[in-house]
Amino acid sequence: MKMSAFFAVVLALFLTGCDEDKSSGEKEFVHELTGVYSDSWGGVHIISNSVWDQGAMSGRFNIKYADNENDVIIAQNGRDNEYNPEKWSRFDYVFKDSKIYICQTVYDKNTQDEALDAASADRSKLDTGCNGFGWTEMVETVEESIGKDDAKITAWAAGFEEYKPGTDVDEEWQDAQKALGIAEGTPEDVVSLGNGGSIMLTFEKAVTDGEGYDFAVFENSLNDKFLELAFVEVSSDGTDFVRFDNYYLGLDPVDAFGSHEPYLIWGFAGKFKQGLGTQFDLSTLAGKKEVTDKTVDLTNITHIRIVDVLGDGSETDTLGDPIYDPYPTTGSAGFDLDAIGIMNVKE
Repeated sequence: MKMSAFFAVVLALFLTGCDEDKSSGEKEFVHELTGVYSDSWGGVHIISNSVWDQGAMSGRFNIKYADNENDVIIAQNGRDNEYNPEKWSRFDYVFKDSKIYICQTVYDKNTQDEALDAASADRSKLDTGCNGFGWTEMVETVEESIGKDDAKITAWAAGFEEYKPGTDVDEEWQDAQKALGIAEGTPEDVVSLGNGGSIMLTFEKAVTDGEGYDFAVFENSLNDKFLELAFVEVSSDGTDFVRFDNYYLGLDPVDAFGSHEPYLIWGFAGKFKQGLGTQFDLSTLAGKKEVTDKTVDLTNITHIRIVDVLGDGSETDTLGDPIYDPYPTTGSAGFDLDAIGIMNVKE
């Protein structure tokens, strides 16, 4: 678990500025639950510094206050939540035996201060201390890469229909053919998208939603932290696309030669260093409008589009938080695509 390293970062940030006015919402704060988790009820929690997203079941909560000393987060319920929209919730949490437990102590208060003033959950009784019920255990999710030589990869991109290089990419890095075939796992055998550029790749046989992950995208980072990111979109006709959800949980800009922590990056291509692919599962798109209205057929994906993230914070993730990656870069600017490997091919 990343707790020790993460707490060091949290402590440093926390010491530089704590909330002066609990109700103003104007003072910056950093809470210590940032990450992606599953809970003991099968739910998924994506927690940035500003949003706690619990999915369609429970909705979204906009974090307005955090107290890392007393382990409390106060959030306003999302306006589209099924239950108590725009009311206020208090979340208590506790760390015990390298595990995290949470309790949504209140969920229907009229103001932020009312939620904060509510009685805390009983941390001494994890079995009954959450309003008479057990606290909910949170398990941190770990996103795994796939190696370029893994036997699960049975096919690679065979062609491209559209390459739109962005800014600050030299001609020598604009050979889209280098994105075809197997991943080389080297710094040079790539096509650079440039700042804000994109490429659309095609395949001999369609990609399909099968067991486990369905495809993987390979970039050429030399190490685990200098990571250039891209959005990933799929289509079954080359015209209508659906984008994978993506979450950037970091807070600070990344300069041209800077780095960031991989555990803060979710749903983007480029999370892993060269030779290791970021995996994507088509089934996670099942609830998207483009899929439910049959515009995109997850059993017959014919095109995958990779779109460079302009990493200056001007673009936002699924939660509406700014996205950062090394910026500005030149020469081979933007996302550098090595290859796309396919695990589930439509026969």
